[in-house]
Amino acid sequence: MTTTTATRGGQSRRTQEERKADTRGRLLEAAAALLAEVGVEGLSVDAVAAAAGRTSGSVYAHFGSKQGLLLALLDDWRHALLGAVTREFARSEDLADRLRSVAATVVVEPTEDTRRLLALERELWRLAPAQPAVAEALRARAADAQAAMRRGFATWVDEGRIAADHDPDTLATVFRALVDGLVTRQRHEGDLEAAVVADALAAVVRPPDRPR
Repeated sequence: MTTTTATRGGQSRRTQEERKADTRGRLLEAAAALLAEVGVEGLSVDAVAAAAGRTSGSVYAHFGSKQGLLLALLDDWRHALLGAVTREFARSEDLADRLRSVAATVVVEPTEDTRRLLALERELWRLAPAQPAVAEALRARAADAQAAMRRGFATWVDEGRIAADHDPDTLATVFRALVDGLVTRQRHEGDLEAAVVADALAAVVRPPDRPR
């Protein structure tokens, strides 16, 4: 009897978790679709809830606020982008191939999801000065990205994949700044090629035996 009750309770909890995950996914999908139509400032909690077939209360329950919803959407897109880049990386052990993957996936020919992610991030940074909570959340996410890249470069240095001309934190800072600048250049002028971008990235992250 105890086992049956526990099993039923476990099934009930799993069902509740699945319902929560479904609602959260629906809200994020609705927010993404509406965001493309009306932008950040035109987006409302009520509109997202209606589009998802849920109540406004469910938005607040899952995300706390409109800003929390947008930040969750940003995280969702970032994870998708990271997964895409990771899959590209897994196809090759060669550093040049990996840099070309970043050049193509992030800078030169970003997917629609990547474009949306970058646009949302720019918009949230624009709004951040007037919204301290958003600014704090964005800074925390930037620090996490810096730390992750620092660890990655440290591993590559230890494995002998890249030259140890600078410490991993400096490499991460310069690499991120270069990618951001190249993304901006491509957005405004649209004239960059993957090979050119990969060469620019390789000037920062290069094999140990490559001369300057």
